[in-house]
Amino acid sequence: MTVEDQNQGEYRPRTARELRKMKEAEEKKKSQAEEGAHAEETAEQVSLHNPNEATAPSVERVEPVSVPADADELNQLREEMEALRRQAEESQQTAEDLQRKLKDSQEQVLRVRADLENFRRRSRKDREEAVKYAALPMIESLLPALDNLERALAAGGSGGDDVLHQGVSMVYRQLVQSLENHGLSVIEAEGLPFNPHEHNAVMEVEAEGVDAGTVVEELQKGYRYHDRVIRPSMVKVSS
Repeated sequence: MTVEDQNQGEYRPRTARELRKMKEAEEKKKSQAEEGAHAEETAEQVSLHNPNEATAPSVERVEPVSVPADADELNQLREEMEALRRQAEESQQTAEDLQRKLKDSQEQVLRVRADLENFRRRSRKDREEAVKYAALPMIESLLPALDNLERALAAGGSGGDDVLHQGVSMVYRQLVQSLENHGLSVIEAEGLPFNPHEHNAVMEVEAEGVDAGTVVEELQKGYRYHDRVIRPSMVKVSS
């Protein structure tokens, strides 16, 4: 039956069930209208807080597409890598060679410095000894004269002119004093153990009450100039 038929026909009152359904339908429409209004309000607030997100169009992510390299290009890259590797090895070898040469040079410098210091020390010592022993040739040349004066004094002690003996003795003492002032000293010998560095044994004799290897008699005086023996004593040693 159409609406016009209903209008033309006799009016029929609605039942309670029909009224309830009509009420539920109206409430459902009202609820849907409220939900739609709430959704529009929420979207408007989001667009105000994040305008870029609201207006910017979505962009899809594009994955890079791998393009196969040409064979010649790959070979060229391999050759370049190999050349770089060889260059790195050569640079490493060169660095090691330079470090080794530097170490050798440093050691050589240290050796040269040590040699130079030793040379300076020897030169200084040689100069000091040259000054210290500068008068040695003259003193050695005076030793025979000193021996003759001692012999003359020993021979004149048994008799003769006392004045001459006193004069020779005075000259001898002055000469000995002058030589001692310049570093000459007499080597002690008689009664001491034989020392091969200071004594020259020309005879070995038996002596009672004396230990073997003891100097029992001095035949000629020995002399030391500073700390150097310039003439050993000529002695007799007990056997």
